[in-house]
Amino acid sequence: MASWALHLELEIHYRDGDLDGEGSSSCRRITVKAVQLDAAGNPALFSAHCSLSGSFQDFATDRIESCLDLASGEQVADIAALARSRYAQSRAGRLENLRRQFEAELTVLLSMGQADGLFQQREKELIATYLCSRQGELPPGEALRPPQLASQLAWLKRPSAQEFGAAVEALAAAEGGLLAELFATCLAVADVREAREGGEQPALDLLEARWFGGPGA
Repeated sequence: MASWALHLELEIHYRDGDLDGEGSSSCRRITVKAVQLDAAGNPALFSAHCSLSGSFQDFATDRIESCLDLASGEQVADIAALARSRYAQSRAGRLENLRRQFEAELTVLLSMGQADGLFQQREKELIATYLCSRQGELPPGEALRPPQLASQLAWLKRPSAQEFGAAVEALAAAEGGLLAELFATCLAVADVREAREGGEQPALDLLEARWFGGPGA
């Protein structure tokens, strides 16, 4: 089951599953640390510390009868919408959104940054700066700053050769200005070290051939 790391402070009236058919509920203050998603990607369970029990437990969102957001002091009519909104504003949520919006570009850049078997801080900074320049397409509340993004890139796995090839092909139809800017960033990443090592030069040759009709096109 997929999950989101998320912090919420809530006061809820919760219907316990082991109570009798009268539907009794108890008032609890909970500190949510993670949200478990169902198969459709909807928030289904809150993993939270409960002030009533003094322990961590899971709370099914469909058993929450009422909810007060302690951060805003407002009653919450749609708990799933609150979780989605807070996750979208979180650093993890913004990174996920950026990955989804610019997946092909990020795949190419990660492949280039890790082509020599290393992923240096300067390479992360160059990639982060490029991607953050593309965030004009994202709502302001979901945008990341370069230092925030650079610190997150190290946790992303290196794309496979197949993923890199598919991203190159997907971007081949993009407008020329975007490809020129992306290729310039790839060159800068490759030139962080004095020599182009590992798969850096072959990768650059492929990009030039597919995007600009260079040798080997």
